Amino acid sequence: MKRFALIIAAIFLAFNGFAQKQPKFTVEDAKQFYRTMQGDYTVIVNDSTTAQAHFTPIWESMGDPFQWLYLEVSMNDKVILQKILEMKPKNEKLYRVYIHDLKDPKQFAGKWANRNYFDGFNTSIIKSGKRVTFVKTHDFSYQTHNIMRISSIDCFPKGDLLHFKFVQEDERFYIKRVPKGTNRIFVYQGLKELTD
Repeated sequence: MKRFALIIAAIFLAFNGFAQKQPKFTVEDAKQFYRTMQGDYTVIVNDSTTAQAHFTPIWESMGDPFQWLYLEVSMNDKVILQKILEMKPKNEKLYRVYIHDLKDPKQFAGKWANRNYFDGFNTSIIKSGKRVTFVKTHDFSYQTHNIMRISSIDCFPKGDLLHFKFVQEDERFYIKRVPKGTNRIFVYQGLKELTD
């Protein structure tokens, strides 16, 4: 019995030590996460299909300047995804990104190139959306703390499993998708386009 209790105690201490070693989110991390996400990306799906993704900062004069991004994804000159991302630290270890739908997405298609366009609007243009919680795994790397089931994001059918990872160091994001009821894996890689 004592031996069993010692084993349990050792396991508890190991997990407790792991939790303490987990890097903390700082205010500077939140700002850097936001700054690094913004920009233009080439998105490669399973090494073939290519799309363009634009993360544009908006509403910088409204409240926290490190909070809002407009996301637009296009493929073959057709807009296939539009979202507004609201970014908020939850606590010293977790960072949340709320993925909002637009009430009238057509009105904002192509406006990623003019971030000031959104200044004529407020948050009444968005609908409540899904929530993704990131944890800092080490410097420059953030990911969802578990594989999560998203009920609905435009390009991802209901019930699919998604795993997000964002790496600031090489300015890439990764999405691993497992369609519901299958063992297939789709890998989405977003590589930031270099600017002069």
